[in-house]
Amino acid sequence: MIPAITKLLIKIEQLEWDLAEVKKELEALQAPFMKSLTPEERLAAYSARTRAQNQRLRSLIEKALGKPDLNAETLTAEELQQLLLKEGINPEDNLGSRAIIEEREKRSE
Repeated sequence: MIPAITKLLIKIEQLEWDLAEVKKELEALQAPFMKSLTPEERLAAYSARTRAQNQRLRSLIEKALGKPDLNAETLTAEELQQLLLKEGINPEDNLGSRAIIEEREKRSE
């Protein structure tokens, strides 16, 4: 016998599959309509869709990581440089750039 949770997960998978199929069909129906729009109207439609997706992602990220602290103090580039110097990091060492170059070299081998 399949546990109730497994049954629900199977139903969710089926619903997600069905929704993906419906989305494909709607996008196919929308394509001719989108071609009839002016570039500005297409951009507005694309922007609205992107904003909706971003809002959905933002809520998922906030749920996983918590809400960002909007009152957190931000540093200027000069303040960051001073902080790094206080921690003993020499800017001439280019540690960040070196790490990037090393990674690139490892991946190209």
